[in-house]
Amino acid sequence: MKHGGNVWQGGAPSDWLDYSANLRPEGAPRWVKDALLAGMENVRYYPDPTMRRARAALAEYLGLEDTQVLTTAGGISAIDLTAQLPASGALLAAPCFGEYEMLCTRHGLRVHKASLLRSPHEIGDPAAQVKDALFEHALVYLCNPLNPVGTAFTRSQVENLLRLVEDALGYLVVDEAFIEYCPQHSVVDLIARNPRLLVTGSMTKILGIPGVRLGYLCARPEIIDALSGRQITWELSCFAEAVACALPEHKRDILADGETNARRREQLLAGLSGLGVYVYPSEAAFVLADFGRPVAPLVRYLKEKHILVRECTNFDGLDDGQHLRLAVKDEASNERLLQALREAMVCAENL
Repeated sequence: MKHGGNVWQGGAPSDWLDYSANLRPEGAPRWVKDALLAGMENVRYYPDPTMRRARAALAEYLGLEDTQVLTTAGGISAIDLTAQLPASGALLAAPCFGEYEMLCTRHGLRVHKASLLRSPHEIGDPAAQVKDALFEHALVYLCNPLNPVGTAFTRSQVENLLRLVEDALGYLVVDEAFIEYCPQHSVVDLIARNPRLLVTGSMTKILGIPGVRLGYLCARPEIIDALSGRQITWELSCFAEAVACALPEHKRDILADGETNARRREQLLAGLSGLGVYVYPSEAAFVLADFGRPVAPLVRYLKEKHILVRECTNFDGLDDGQHLRLAVKDEASNERLLQALREAMVCAENL
């Protein structure tokens, strides 16, 4: 499975308990649904090509100036724009989201990688791990918190890496797609004084709206101006705009969802540990679990139970066939997954 969330494998999407995609378990909150309904009023018009209202609202939500924010059709569109920066090549802090490599390659950048894995179960400091692989005019990508591991890097760790990248006359792109689950680690406020820092983000996960496509890119105004010209016209739909415009008044709701996720994550972590599974430290909407055995039989058993999980065989350093990335869901769903895993592990032992 290259990506999670493929609930189109037979039957209705709601028939699946999807642990392969890291989304708000309850789906979109009520206020988001209200915003989407309000967006219907503008469905007969072409969207504003400048995305003026959405940019202003996202800037207010992020604590930035309008000129430092660009709204995009999901986080992946923001990442695609960053891959068009002038650079001698791309350097990925791995393991990481597979689209970094695909998009950089598509835009003609040679891709290099630096592993963040110091040992099978230890994530190293980004600056220390990347330093020896860094080259002049590099476009460096760091996901924080790290997908698929869940480890979050502190602001000082990211700043240390940024200084190295600046010395190499490169750009650092920090992908904060899951930052709402640990907002204290965000570096978006550093944009104003760091011309070689870009931050991408997505409202998909925390709001449970992958079908809406709402993301953003943050950078100095001169970078935003240059990259906005590479966007397709009318990139943001009236529905994505409506959700963006509602963000500032719902910051507390979003913070509360992040806190709920943290409690549920501890429940899932404790249950997995009780099964003898190693779980990497996580501050995201998912955990990375090392089962210490081939997980293919477990995946097949879970699929028979209509439970989807994310194998990690296409993530650098985690391709041993023993790792699963598991989303954090509500307490009842977590218990259903844990019970199915108990059964699957017993069945696997008896094979």
